[in-house]
Amino acid sequence: SPAFTIEASDQDGDTLAYALVGPNAAFFQVNPNSGVVTVKSPLDRENGVTMLLDVTVSDAANLTPGRLTIILNDANDNSPIFRNTAFDVSVPENTAVGGSVFTFLAEDEDEGDAGVVRYSITEIIPAQGSEVFEIGAINGELKLKGQLNYNLLSSFYRLRVNASDLGGSCGSGNKVFKSSSVFAFITVVDMPDLDPVFISAPYIGSVEENSAVDTSVVRVTAIDQDKGINDNIIYSIADSTADGLFKISENDGIISISSAIDREVIGDTVTLTVKATESEPNVNGQPATTTTTVQVNIGDVNDNPPQFYNCEESCVTATQFTGEVFEHSLGAISIGMTVKDPDKSVRTELRLEGVDKDVFSVEPSLAASDSIVQLLVRQPANLDFEEKQQMVLQVIAIDKDKTTFQSTATVTINIKDTNDNSPTFAQDTYRIKVAEHSPVGTEVVTLTAEDPDTMDVGNITYSLLPESILEYFDVDPGTGRVYVKNNITLDRELRSLYSATLQARDSDGKPGTTVLEITLTDINDQPPIINRDLYREFVKEDGKLEFKIEATDGDEPSTVNSQIVFSIEESLHSGSFSIDANTGMLKNNAELDREALDLKDNGRINLTVIATDKGTPSLSGSVSVVIIVEDVNDNIPAFKSESYSFSVREGEKGASVGFVHAQDLDQTAEFNRISFSIIDGSFGSFIVRTSPDKEGYIGNITVDPDIELDYETDRKKFMLRVEAADLEQEKATVTVEVNVLDVNDERPEFKSGPAFSVNENTTLSEPFGRFVAEDKDTNHSLVYELESVKCRCSGKLTPCEWFTIDPSGDVRVNPAQTVDYEECDQAVIAAQVVDLYTEKGENNSVIPGQMVVNIVDVNDNAPQFIYSDSVF
Repeated sequence: SPAFTIEASDQDGDTLAYALVGPNAAFFQVNPNSGVVTVKSPLDRENGVTMLLDVTVSDAANLTPGRLTIILNDANDNSPIFRNTAFDVSVPENTAVGGSVFTFLAEDEDEGDAGVVRYSITEIIPAQGSEVFEIGAINGELKLKGQLNYNLLSSFYRLRVNASDLGGSCGSGNKVFKSSSVFAFITVVDMPDLDPVFISAPYIGSVEENSAVDTSVVRVTAIDQDKGINDNIIYSIADSTADGLFKISENDGIISISSAIDREVIGDTVTLTVKATESEPNVNGQPATTTTTVQVNIGDVNDNPPQFYNCEESCVTATQFTGEVFEHSLGAISIGMTVKDPDKSVRTELRLEGVDKDVFSVEPSLAASDSIVQLLVRQPANLDFEEKQQMVLQVIAIDKDKTTFQSTATVTINIKDTNDNSPTFAQDTYRIKVAEHSPVGTEVVTLTAEDPDTMDVGNITYSLLPESILEYFDVDPGTGRVYVKNNITLDRELRSLYSATLQARDSDGKPGTTVLEITLTDINDQPPIINRDLYREFVKEDGKLEFKIEATDGDEPSTVNSQIVFSIEESLHSGSFSIDANTGMLKNNAELDREALDLKDNGRINLTVIATDKGTPSLSGSVSVVIIVEDVNDNIPAFKSESYSFSVREGEKGASVGFVHAQDLDQTAEFNRISFSIIDGSFGSFIVRTSPDKEGYIGNITVDPDIELDYETDRKKFMLRVEAADLEQEKATVTVEVNVLDVNDERPEFKSGPAFSVNENTTLSEPFGRFVAEDKDTNHSLVYELESVKCRCSGKLTPCEWFTIDPSGDVRVNPAQTVDYEECDQAVIAAQVVDLYTEKGENNSVIPGQMVVNIVDVNDNAPQFIYSDSVF
C-alpha cells in the first residue's frame, strides 16, 4: 500500500527518476516516475520506532541523493501475553466472599488502546462457578463473589481466562482486537465447617408401661457431613418430656429404660431430644453438634377403673350432676358429664337406675375410654311441668373387660315450663276511618291482645302486615297504637281503602292476628288538572279564534272540591281575549295584528289560563296557551331613505358603490322577503345584489365587473332608479345618485415648443427655455427629468453636458461647462416628465420631450494663418 511520496523539482524542467538505496531500501518500493513509495516488506514498530531511508532523484545528466527519516506508527499486531508461570491454586472453602484467589498478569507490546489489557472469564466448569468467581477487568484479580462449598457445590473448578486489548487498526481501516487465554485450575480444600447429621430419621420406638429397666427401645445414628474429614460421634439426651425415664449409650446411640414407666402418669408418648457431638471442634473452634427428636410410644395395661368427670369449665371428678329439660320436649339433655378410663382400648358400659329411669335413656350405652355422656328423652309425655318439676336418676359405669371396676353418679333433672298459648284479639276485623293526608303520628286505633301464659304478661309485641302497609301506617310495638306514618302518600285519590293485619307475638314468638280495614275520607288536596301541558292554536291576522280549555279535579266528584272555574291571568295581551268561566271556551275579543306584536315573538302570544276549584282552601292549576298569529301580506316594502347619493372611483371593475336599505313589515319570509333591481339610469354600468340584514334587506350596488368607468369622458354622474319588490310584487322605488371620482390614471404628455437660442461663452444663470407637459387628471404633480444632451459637432450629434433641467422643467446652461460655437453649433435636449400622484398605470410620458437649442456665434477668435506643405 502507498506509504508516502518523494517530492523533487528541477529548474530545467527535465523528467526526474526516483530510486531507493541503503540498508532499509528492501522494505520499500518506489515508482521511478512519480516518486510514490509503497511498502514492500512487513514493518515492525516494536523493533524500532524510526527508520533511515536513502533516496536518489536524477535527470538525464545529474543525480541528487537525500535521506528520509521514517517514523512508524503503531499497529495492533501483538496479542496480550500472560506472564504468570502457573495457574493451579488451592483455596480453603471457608475463604470469605470478596477474598482474592489469584491475580493474572498479561502484557501487550502495542501502544495506546492496542496496548491496554482487559481481563474476563469466558468459561467456568462446572457452570455454577459463575456465581462463585469474578475477575477484575482492569487488574486481573480473581475474587470470590459467592461462598465456596466443598460438599454442596464442587471441590474443583476449571476457568478459562481471556486477556484482550482495547483494539486498534492493523493494515486496513477497520478496528481489530487481539486476545489470548489460559486455563486456571482451582481446588477447594474441605474444612470442618459442617455439623453432624442423623440418618434414618425420624426415630420412633415403643415400650409397654411397667417394662424392666435397661430394656432397649431404639437406636439412633449420626455421621460427620464433612467429606474430607470424619470425626467420631458422641451421643447424649439433651431434653425429655419425662425426665429420668430413658438413657442413651454414649458411643453407639442405643436408648434404653432407666426407671419404671406408668403410662397414666406420663402419657402415651415420651419425646426425647438426642444430641450428637463430633469428637473434634469445627473450623471455628466450637463443638460441632446436631439434635434429633425421638418419639417413644408407651403401651397401655388395663389397671384403672372408669371415673365420672364434670367438664363444664374444667374436667374434675364428680358424682353429682344437674340438667334441665322443657316439658314435652324430645332430644338430648346436656348434664356436663364425661366418663373416662385412664386405660386405653377399654369399653365402659353405662346404664340408668332410679324411679324415672324409663323416661330417659343414656347415650352412649357403651362408651370408649373418654366419652361425653348425655341423657335422651324417651317419654316426652311424662315430662309435664304442671305435675312434676324434678326427676332424680343414677348413672352407673362398668369396665367391660374387668367388671369389678365400677363408678356411680347421681343426676338431677329440672323440668322447665314452656309457652304453649298464643295471643288473641277481641274481634277478627276492625273498620276504621281516617282523613287523607292526616299528620304523621295521627292515631288510627289502639288495640291490645290477651295471652294466658304468665311469662307473656307485658311481653307482647305488635306489628303490621304486610310490609307494604308500612309505607302508610305503623304500630307502636309495645302498646298496639296504630298511627299514620306518611301523610304524603296517604292520598284518597290514589287509594281510598287499605287492608292490614295487626299481629301480636308473645315472648316465644307465637302470633295472633286481626284485620284492620282503614277507609280514607276526602279533603280538598287535588288542584284542577288541565288535560294538556300546552295549548298551541293558530289564527290569521284579522281572523276569529275560538277553542276550549278542558280540566279535571281528582277530588271526590259532585262536591265543591271538584267544581272548576276558568280565568285568564292578566298579561300584555290578555285584554284581547276572554274565557267562559264554566265551559273554558276561549275567544279573541279584539282584532289581531301580527305587525303590532314584538318582532322577536315571531307572531306568538303567550297566555296563562287558570283553573280553580271551589274547595276550602281553593286550589288551582294553570296551563300555557300559545296563540300563533299567522302573517298575511298586508305591508309593502319601504326604503329607509328617500334618496341615496354615492361616489365611486373610475376604472375599478366590480367596485362597491353603496348600499340601499328596505324593509317589509310583514313578519314572515313568505311576505317580507325583498329583491332589488335597477330599473333606470344604469346604462349597463351597474348591478345590484340583494342580501338580508338585521332590519330587512340591503341592496349592494356595484360597478359591472365587465365595465370600467372613465372620469375623462362626459359621463361623470349617474341617476339610478332602484326598485324593491316582495315575493308578491308589491314594490317601492328610490333614486340613487352615483358620482364618478377621478383617479390619477392618465400619463402626462409633452407640448411641442419653439426652438431656443443661447450665445456661446454665456454665463447666464437664469433659465433660457422651459419644457411644458400636461396631464388630463385633475390631481397631478409633474416632475421633469433630463434624459440626454447631444451636441451637433462637425455635423454629427454626440453626447455633451452643456445644459441641465430643473424638476420644474426650466432649462439652464451648465455652469461647469463652456458653450463654444466653434465646437458645436446646435444641441438637442431630451427630457422625461413623471406624475408623482399617479395611482394607476404608468406615471411617465409615452414620448420623451425634445428641445432644440441653437448656439449663437460670438466674435471671440482672432484670424490665424493656415500653412500648407507648399514651398515658397
